[in-house]
Amino acid sequence: MPSTLRILAPAIIVVAAATSLRAQTVHTGALESSDPVMEDGAWVDEYTIDATAGQEVVAVVTSVEFDPYVVVTGPSGEKTENDDFGSSREVSLVEAIASESGTWRVQVTSYEAGQSGAYTLALTSRMRTDATVLDEEFAVTGELPAGPTASVSGVLDAEDQQRSDESWYEGWSIDAQAGDRAVLLLQSPDFDAYLTLVSPTGRAFNDDDGGGGTDSRLDMTFDEAGRWTVVANTLNAGDTGGYTLSVERP
Repeated sequence: MPSTLRILAPAIIVVAAATSLRAQTVHTGALESSDPVMEDGAWVDEYTIDATAGQEVVAVVTSVEFDPYVVVTGPSGEKTENDDFGSSREVSLVEAIASESGTWRVQVTSYEAGQSGAYTLALTSRMRTDATVLDEEFAVTGELPAGPTASVSGVLDAEDQQRSDESWYEGWSIDAQAGDRAVLLLQSPDFDAYLTLVSPTGRAFNDDDGGGGTDSRLDMTFDEAGRWTVVANTLNAGDTGGYTLSVERP
């Protein structure tokens, strides 16, 4: 690859990442002998970012002068780190879902001690990207009761609404603030349960058998404020029967 393109390629990755994210910050810096030292002897620069529980913390580092390595550490010390993103020795990327709100530390270092040179860091927090986007709208049967623990019961049959796959469902609303947490459990003795949690902007999180057996369970830290929809659903079209949907707010 020509040297000019070799320099531009990692920069394009950082710019593309940064421009697609909210509240992004782009830092430029250099590892050098006057920097603090990691335990393995490599030089390190440190940055911070505030994040709300449930969000993703994203750090993208590129350099054509050394093999970059990035370490992201949460307020309680939980670490996520990366050396090579994909097949690129020049890019390191961490996407960590914040388990708690607070200030996160981001360390830019090198894979081996003694490496130095310039780098670019794109740093941001954003809503989770592991959700699916559904081309469906859900009717709401009722609202999940408030309180630390609550449950509702229902029956899925031909009198209910159908999803695009022709399975029966009932929808329940739940209000949340960003950073709130809820554990949702859908149980049925009659059918294979399928649980979907839809955000106010239409992003969906799904589970089939996370509750054990054919029960479904989602442990969710909400990354959006507003009214979410909990969809109690059968996995298979045509299945019917009773269910219990419970919510625990730790």
